[in-house]
Amino acid sequence: MNLRKSAIGGICLVVLGLFAATAHGQENAGTPPASSPDSQAQKPFFLHDYHLKQVGLDCDACHVPVKEGSVVLQRPGHDQCTVCHDDDFNKNINQKICVQCHSVFPPTSSDDLLPFPRYKGVRPIVYDFSHAKHVDPHSRVDARTGFRADCTYCHHFPGDGAYATFGNHVVCSGCHSKPGMKPLLSDKSTTADCRGCHHPEEIENPAAATVHRELASFVVSGKYQQIRFSHADHFQERNSYHFDCTTCHYEVASSTSLASLSLPKMVDCVNCHSVSKRIEADYRMSNCQTCHVDVPTGPVPEFHSGIVKPPSHTETFRFHHADDASKPGAPCFVCHINVEPTAIGQQQCASCHAVMMPVSHSARWKDDVHGKYAALDRTSCSICHMTDFCDRCHNQTPRSHLPLAQWKAGAHAQLAMLNERSCFTCHTFANTCSECHSESFK
Repeated sequence: MNLRKSAIGGICLVVLGLFAATAHGQENAGTPPASSPDSQAQKPFFLHDYHLKQVGLDCDACHVPVKEGSVVLQRPGHDQCTVCHDDDFNKNINQKICVQCHSVFPPTSSDDLLPFPRYKGVRPIVYDFSHAKHVDPHSRVDARTGFRADCTYCHHFPGDGAYATFGNHVVCSGCHSKPGMKPLLSDKSTTADCRGCHHPEEIENPAAATVHRELASFVVSGKYQQIRFSHADHFQERNSYHFDCTTCHYEVASSTSLASLSLPKMVDCVNCHSVSKRIEADYRMSNCQTCHVDVPTGPVPEFHSGIVKPPSHTETFRFHHADDASKPGAPCFVCHINVEPTAIGQQQCASCHAVMMPVSHSARWKDDVHGKYAALDRTSCSICHMTDFCDRCHNQTPRSHLPLAQWKAGAHAQLAMLNERSCFTCHTFANTCSECHSESFK
């Protein structure tokens, strides 16, 4: 530790020397020094960005374990700061340094400390995490709780069980403290390990984010303003309604970034809380006071009902909904009972179109249109139809061929010239056409 302090102190002396030289040059030029209030107001100070990139400190220079061997880190205190900033603490108190931790200047006591970590369940945060890499592919259930073991391993419900907590270092260390894990989480973690999850520069200055984005405060806290919700109340009824964590948080299993996650939306609640015999009248969507603290007035919004089409479901949506329906986390299942929330791609299409005729199958479809579409893309047909489906019709004489004697005598000529390909769906020149036309070709 003495070697580390000496190294850090050497770096700080160099940096402070550069500041002094810069300030001296500015004074000689008649410009205000860099530490003037006007200069500070013009350029915001980003604590982590400065110490990591400009000074070159490692994370463990400031963030130390609460005790030896622990993965829980304590708030950086005066002991860590005075290695470089002794004069700023003990001679001339530096406001720029104090306001990094204290809400007032000059500080009065520990009562005016800002939360640590800064987000503390109420502020947007930035760090990287992929649920897709961590969820159990077999969706195994914890016998003690009745829920997915991978969900309950990281997320817990303190107090009344209304909201879930984020996993912390103690939870993550269950796996990431093992040798060979990357990033490694231990009391000996390096800056590279820390940056495997955390991006502190972006926490202070989200505008500098390139890949990662902020998590909204309502996602961090799990709370919407003016909305009442309790996980505990829902869990008590889970056996009656056969739901689990991923029933509502269905995007989680395929999510590769926290920034893409959001809390369940009102349309997700409709699946259970719409007008249905499955749920008591007091908990249906029509009773606003069940969920809303400030009871709204007026008609129930359209998206509170499972029988009203969403605004996106226009006439053109019927022809182009395949892309949206195939996306992971598509909420089609909320209204369409034949679609499973975990299904993707053609499974979603099959579960719906197996019981509902596509809009393209008009009155003309069977007799006039389907052949052209089948010739272009038979894969789409196979979603609903088995191989022998075509044979059941095409082994019979088409209605256009009747009366057959007249058709063979010459009535087929015009149609054959217009669309010879349709003829070869059933016929070949050798087994059909040559019977009559071979002589005329000589």
